[in-house]
Amino acid sequence: MDVDFHQVGTVAWVELNTPDIEASTRFYGKLFGWAFAEGFGGQPQSRMALLGGRPAAAVTAAPGAERGGWTTFVTVADARESVERVLAAGGKVLVHPHGLGTAGRSVVVADHAGTRFGLWEAGEHQGCGAAGEPGAFHGGELITDDVEQSAAFYGEVFGWTLGEPYGPLNRRDWRLGGRSISVLLPRPPAMPAEIPPYWDAYFTVADAQQTADAAVRLGATVLMPPTAIGHGDITVLLDPTGAVFTALAPTH
Repeated sequence: MDVDFHQVGTVAWVELNTPDIEASTRFYGKLFGWAFAEGFGGQPQSRMALLGGRPAAAVTAAPGAERGGWTTFVTVADARESVERVLAAGGKVLVHPHGLGTAGRSVVVADHAGTRFGLWEAGEHQGCGAAGEPGAFHGGELITDDVEQSAAFYGEVFGWTLGEPYGPLNRRDWRLGGRSISVLLPRPPAMPAEIPPYWDAYFTVADAQQTADAAVRLGATVLMPPTAIGHGDITVLLDPTGAVFTALAPTH
């Protein structure tokens, strides 16, 4: 994918909500080389993850949560207008629009199937500032039980279209304005039925096996060992707070 994180309609930002912010920042700091700045968006409970001084992700404390979880955010021009489109397409609002100081406006919604994701109306914060290097957010992947219904929902809300299936699991690229900006994956046969559809957060790494090994040493669990997917190797990991994410070592 050749994603411009500043383009409206792209998956451009990602946030970890965690029951233990100290454990999470320690884990990702060591795994991805992130540093952290306090008070993202004027929120004392939220930290900005920085990769070489550039925004990489937000990490926000969620005291009392059973487990951590990553939320992917799509950049929108107007949060309230986008919420109306989400509702009209059969989705719902989970966290209503709220301002984060001068950074922008955030909304958390669910699609037609109840899959959680976010809307980001940029202010001073435009989204990820690093791409294509180890430790950077690579993009989002929607794992879905119904390709046609997902295509209808995200097409209506964002104008996305789907490319042709590729690879052994029939992945398809979400496209906007002729560019691939995200990915859809039909539920893989190996994915347990009790796990609902979700938006997965991908992060770029240099080597999938080395990342998986390092993550385990830091307290993570490997859910899927390094596997070739045609344009690189991925490994699916469960961090120490229970948040799922995927590390991708692209083929250059």
